[in-house]
Amino acid sequence: MRITNNMIKAYVDQTVQAELEEPLTGIEGMVLGFVFKAEGQTITATEIMSKAKAAKATTSQTLKGLVKKGYLKMESSPIDKRKKMITLTDKGIKVEEEFKEIFKEISQKVKSGITPEEEQIFRSVLKKIRENVGNKED
Repeated sequence: MRITNNMIKAYVDQTVQAELEEPLTGIEGMVLGFVFKAEGQTITATEIMSKAKAAKATTSQTLKGLVKKGYLKMESSPIDKRKKMITLTDKGIKVEEEFKEIFKEISQKVKSGITPEEEQIFRSVLKKIRENVGNKED
């Protein structure tokens, strides 16, 4: 599983780098996706860290990098000044749309030659593995 995970991650990173004008890592793309899906809602670094299953330092570094590149803005919450509200900039919205198309292509490549039945079996096995290790998310 680890080898397959590493191969897919490398393929995703390579494809994203080739398609985008400005280089972004896989984790940066995931973070942009989380913020994009939460648009109109307050999202915090803690929520992103939890969804990405990333360490606090990795999440912090990723958010700072995305702010520096102009994809995100972080502002203090009017309710709780300790929390930062994270939103996409116009540049972030544009690149997220590009990401959607890129990930459609990646998904098609990864699933190439796999029948719907094989995909269902694979998903079922992955679900069992997650249950075995205590993570019941799909």
